[in-house]
Formats: sequence, structure tokens, C-alpha cells
Amino acid sequence: MSKQLTETQVLKKLNIPDFRHLSKNNVMAFASMIQDMDPEVAKKALEQFPDFAKSTVEALKDFKGVIDKSFDDDKESANQCYALYNRIQDALEKCLDNENLSFEERKYYIEQMKEVAQMASIKDSEGKKFKWSNLAIFGTVAVAAVAAMAAILGGNTDIDLPFKKD
Repeated sequence: MSKQLTETQVLKKLNIPDFRHLSKNNVMAFASMIQDMDPEVAKKALEQFPDFAKSTVEALKDFKGVIDKSFDDDKESANQCYALYNRIQDALEKCLDNENLSFEERKYYIEQMKEVAQMASIKDSEGKKFKWSNLAIFGTVAVAAVAAMAAILGGNTDIDLPFKKD
């Protein structure tokens, strides 16, 4: 087991002079350190910051708002990109409608259409990866916050995972 954090170490990591300066902005960092703190340090901090649970919930709501905004921005960007891909595809299809095209010219336009479709597929995969990454981060932060609150209330924060090797 690692050495427990002292009051001085916690204050230094949070960059605050004392626990009365613990704010909504650094409550999540504090929450993530609770399990590594000396129990007396955590108790002292919470005595000086009685609204910890409320601030943690507010911080999670703010964090969720940031993620929602990033999802909205990503959706708008993706929609603009897909609209552009569709316009390119439409233009290429119009070119293919010309009956006087040689086999090589038709092949060229079809290859261009395949390339645009591939770019759209890559954009879609990037969007999905971005969303899952953000959801994983939010989930991790939320679990850490709940575990911190459970630790404060004296709960067991050892999470048994079915795939965890002993």
C-alpha cells in the first residue's frame, strides 16, 4: 500500500493555502485524492468544506455541460463535412451521367466517388471514437466522485470487477 498523503501534500497538489479555499473548481481533484489521504486529513478538509457533496454534484454537472457542448460542436462540424461530401458525390454523379464518357473516364469518376465515401466513413469513425472517449472520461470522473463520497461516508470503495485478476 502506498504512503498516505499528508495535509501539506494535499494542499500543495491543490495549490491552495488551506482547505477553506477548496472550491468547486478543484473539488474533483480533491475527490480523486481522498482514498490516498490520511483519514484525519480528509476529515479535517471536509470539516472546513461542508458542501463537498453539493460541490461535487455541481462540478459533475459543469463537466457534463462541457461534454454536451463538445458533442454539439462535433455534430455540427460532422454535418457540415457530410454536406460537403454529398455535394461532391452529387457533382461526380452528374459527371457520370454524360453518355460520351470513355471507360477510363467513368472509372476515374467512380474511383473519386469511392474515395469520398471512404473519407465519409473515416469521419464517422472519428466521431464515434470522440464520443466514446468523452463518455469514458465522464464515467471515470463520476465513478471517482461517487467512490470519494463513499470513502468519506465510510463505505467500501473496493470495486470488484469480474475480469480483475488477484
